Amino acid sequence: MSLRTAVAHRNLLYLLSLKELRTRYRKSILGWAWSLLNPLSQMVIFSVIFLYVFNRPAPVGVPSGLDTFPLYFLAGLLPFQFFSISVTAAIGSVQGGASLIKKVAFPHEQLVLSIVIAQFITLLIELAVLSIVFLIFGHMVLPWLIPMLMLMVFVILFTTGVALFLSAANVFFHDINYLWGIVAQLLFYTSPIIFVLEEIQFTWLRAIINFGPTGAFVRASQEILYDGQWPSLARWGQVAVYSVVMFAFGAWVFNRLSPRFAEEL
Repeated sequence: MSLRTAVAHRNLLYLLSLKELRTRYRKSILGWAWSLLNPLSQMVIFSVIFLYVFNRPAPVGVPSGLDTFPLYFLAGLLPFQFFSISVTAAIGSVQGGASLIKKVAFPHEQLVLSIVIAQFITLLIELAVLSIVFLIFGHMVLPWLIPMLMLMVFVILFTTGVALFLSAANVFFHDINYLWGIVAQLLFYTSPIIFVLEEIQFTWLRAIINFGPTGAFVRASQEILYDGQWPSLARWGQVAVYSVVMFAFGAWVFNRLSPRFAEEL
């Protein structure tokens, strides 16, 4: 089934997304507060390491003038965390929906898309809270939420492409789930979230990080939210190419493998 068919079955997509949101923090005392506590705990840990263990000065936003590492960290972490958590949860979504796949004919893409949508709603809540913090620190971030949402459209496309590809591959090769754990860590530490890209001495390494897919998204997010400036046209073109190509590739692989899911599961 094509993604066009998936859109036609939007009622099912709505129900699956609602189910994902309702069950995510079921029987949890703090509930949705965990969606905020997780990035905040990472912020505290890496802020202590960056500022006190390595004794590095906080990056200065240009032209915003901000010099607060926790805000720099969160500006890069939130889009990366959306990508990482969405893909991690989506990898097993097809296997998790095995009983449904065997009994009912429906667009299998819905299993993946529902997870991405649910995580995007979580991201919107996190961005709202982060925006309030930026305002408290004197940075008028509200006008910059528009380009940030534009950037998130590309991040959603890229994330969906990766999720479709890996969730389909995981049906046939169960090593995918374990391999992704390693790749996700590698992508985190090679994206400019806990360090300043311009301070890397090796030009070749700086280029790899700057032009890597997650590095490009993270840096664009920091430029918008922390620096208070529009990313360059080259940056927009870079993230657009990554997003469209990955989405097209992931959708193609998923559509090719989807008819074999029922017999493989």
